[in-house]
Amino acid sequence: MEPTALVAYPKVMSSTPLTLAALATSAVPDLEPLAVRPYNPSGQDFRSAVLTTAHEELLVSVPRNHSAEVAQAASLLAFSALTEGARAQLPFAVPEGRGMTRTGESRAVVSTFLIGGRIDPSALAADSLLVAPIAAATAAIHALPRTVVQQGGLPVRTANDLRLLATRIVDRADATRFLPETVHRRWLEVIENAELWDFTPVVTHGSLNAEALLVEDDEILGMLGWSEFGIGDPAADLAWLHGASQGTFGAVLDAYLGLVDTGNADALTARSRLYHELEIAKWLLHGVEHHDREVVDDAVSMLDRFVDALSLLAPATATRAPLNAEEALDLLEQTPEVNDHMSDTAAYEALDEDRMFSNDTDFIEPLTAATASATTAATEETAAAEAPAAAEHADEQVTEAYGDDDLAHAAQPRTAEASHADGADTGKSGGSAELVDSSDFVTDVISDDDLPPRSPSAPQSEGR
Repeated sequence: MEPTALVAYPKVMSSTPLTLAALATSAVPDLEPLAVRPYNPSGQDFRSAVLTTAHEELLVSVPRNHSAEVAQAASLLAFSALTEGARAQLPFAVPEGRGMTRTGESRAVVSTFLIGGRIDPSALAADSLLVAPIAAATAAIHALPRTVVQQGGLPVRTANDLRLLATRIVDRADATRFLPETVHRRWLEVIENAELWDFTPVVTHGSLNAEALLVEDDEILGMLGWSEFGIGDPAADLAWLHGASQGTFGAVLDAYLGLVDTGNADALTARSRLYHELEIAKWLLHGVEHHDREVVDDAVSMLDRFVDALSLLAPATATRAPLNAEEALDLLEQTPEVNDHMSDTAAYEALDEDRMFSNDTDFIEPLTAATASATTAATEETAAAEAPAAAEHADEQVTEAYGDDDLAHAAQPRTAEASHADGADTGKSGGSAELVDSSDFVTDVISDDDLPPRSPSAPQSEGR
């Protein structure tokens, strides 16, 4: 059967290994596959197969969705940017593009297939044999010349750009009204600390994690997942190590700093921790934007448990001790990776729109001294009246959170309604935005007793 005939029926036939092999022969001239086998390590993102030739093994992949197609296109740009000279500076192999062909509305891409096993990040420890290779591999990427990225037309971001991107994620998560105030303050504390963002961006992998590494014994053979390759924050490539066993991040960081000078190590640690924690925010946004209630409930449950864990953690600043609670690391490890393919320009423009009216003081009438004093007095009086009830409610929550069913309760997914109830403690509603607090009204509702007596001849209103 001719390859062109197969391309005409992508929805019916493009998932079989033989069809993928036929597409590969169309994408790579003179390709003569000797065998083919299915390959599906990426779940539902790609239809893939491995072809064996006389000289090498090749991977042919067809994306199943738009996000996978965007990631595939970005990876092809990275493969092209990593020239032979750049690859020679890396102590591991990187896939090479061999060709591509159209299949329906998508495309099939052929690249070299790299061998190697995968690692479980929770199995990494401070004394693991892979600590030094991981540090060396990460340092080698960061030491590549910036021209590799610039000449390849890949993203070049400044420190301020990266700070704005982090701000955008936090602002979007806060706008969902599911983000607890404790977590919100924690993230803003890092973002608003200018000293933490005083660094020089370098060439970065961009989406480095355990799934990207191909290993054998104590050696890293290859690295995958280059869709976020560009100039960025070196801390982002180290963030995934916060999901490993306690002490692993510090061990890798020590080895890494012996190879690359990245400035303030405490600042790098704080930013890497922030990036790791923001994976929960990305998971929440993924659920909200796709109207997936199950994902939203899962993210809200993670945020609730994170709030509990924060009581055991030091504040995320460059001058404080590193995190030392394993339950927080376990929590973040459960968060699925979500790639946000919003363009930088769109993100910045949306951020400006979000803040436009809140920062514009032309439409805000200044308070007079008398009004301000009256408002302050009313607020203090209300707070004093509600303090006993709030303290009693807090005691009940502590008992519930740290009682005999502590672990079982923390592991259960939370519904949006339950999160709304917790809004009294977090400062967020955590539920439907349609619920209205009576305190938002300027005046109380007028009852019939407050109105003057009706005259006998006055007409009755409808509905009375």
